[in-house]
Amino acid sequence: LSREGYFKKITPASLRMAADQKYKDGDGLSQTFETTNGAEIMFFTDRCQVYKTRLSEFEDTKASALGDYLPAKLSMDSGENVIYAVLPGPDYAGALLFFFANGKAARVDLTAYKTTSNRRKLTGAYSDKSPLKALLHLKEDREIAVYSTEPRVLIVNTALLGVKTTRTTQGVALLTLKKKYVLDTVRFPEETGITDLARYRGRSIPATGALLKTEDSDDKQLSLI
Repeated sequence: LSREGYFKKITPASLRMAADQKYKDGDGLSQTFETTNGAEIMFFTDRCQVYKTRLSEFEDTKASALGDYLPAKLSMDSGENVIYAVLPGPDYAGALLFFFANGKAARVDLTAYKTTSNRRKLTGAYSDKSPLKALLHLKEDREIAVYSTEPRVLIVNTALLGVKTTRTTQGVALLTLKKKYVLDTVRFPEETGITDLARYRGRSIPATGALLKTEDSDDKQLSLI
């Protein structure tokens, strides 16, 4: 899945022969999975909707192709964009974690998206009360690093977030924000480059987190010049 909504399904054999991915100018990789042709896939969009389909609905392609443009392929609403893809698996295991600009986070059991009919489009996929900033699919609890625009960082375990079965739940307060600041991004600690993880850890929520040190930020290399 590319950042601009192009999707490719490529066989391992084809990928081994030519692995260099082609994208439109300014586009690039968003997510990649290894799975089977019969698997179900869900595409979440910026309109609080999710489109469910199967990978068998897509033609095999090559790395040198742009792939299917999902808004057209799935007959999305005008101006609607894909933001995240989920492979629920046959048992819909785990939960989806939604992180909102207002500092709240919602943990929704993945079974809330299971349907008895073959409905392709589900409205009310997540809360529309605050802009969505991040979305994760987790099958087991782990630590996450939550960034605000101040910038502050809070590292917590996802076990602190109670599971809901209502897709549009507004969630619980996770990050305490000062005025004019918002929740910005969410990463796994090993992806952050933070060396002193203990400085940012919180044992309960909501919490303010700690101010991000220069040596722990993405700009640390620039500061050495």
